[in-house]
Amino acid sequence: MVIEVTDETFRKEVLESDIPTEVDFWAPWCGPCRMVSPIYDKLSEQYKNFKFCKINVDENPQTSMEYQIVSIPMQMFFNDGKKVGEILGAVPEHIIKAKVDEILNKYPSDEKGRLKVLLDSWITHNKTYGEKFRRWAEKAEEAPNAIGYNDIAKIAEEIEKTNGQLANAFSKFQEA
Repeated sequence: MVIEVTDETFRKEVLESDIPTEVDFWAPWCGPCRMVSPIYDKLSEQYKNFKFCKINVDENPQTSMEYQIVSIPMQMFFNDGKKVGEILGAVPEHIIKAKVDEILNKYPSDEKGRLKVLLDSWITHNKTYGEKFRRWAEKAEEAPNAIGYNDIAKIAEEIEKTNGQLANAFSKFQEA
């Protein structure tokens, strides 16, 4: 079911949604909008882990102005309160479906998928900054007065070790 949102309900239904959400910015006088509407109705029945909404731009100027809607139909995709994609114009079902699948892969709505994305991001972030820290540490060792360096180096090593343990634990979790 496609949910009709308004300026008043946009925040709750879209930005505070627990699952990825699509918003179709439309108007009743727009022919291409009427062409894509049945596609969203169909997809809303197929994807139970994805929310589909629509907002009438004529009746809800505040949200339309906030997202700078100048041409419709405009589909915007949101996750965790942030815009993560868009499609402008009336496009075929397979293009919309591909965008929904892409967003679900990047922003899964199931707990295991969310945990995977979060941990992958955490591990990648720590690995990247661990490498940057090691390069800095090599230079700092050569510099005079590297006060506190040893303490920082020990903590960084512990973080790196914990990062490896986290990756191993998550690998076992995924296998279960």
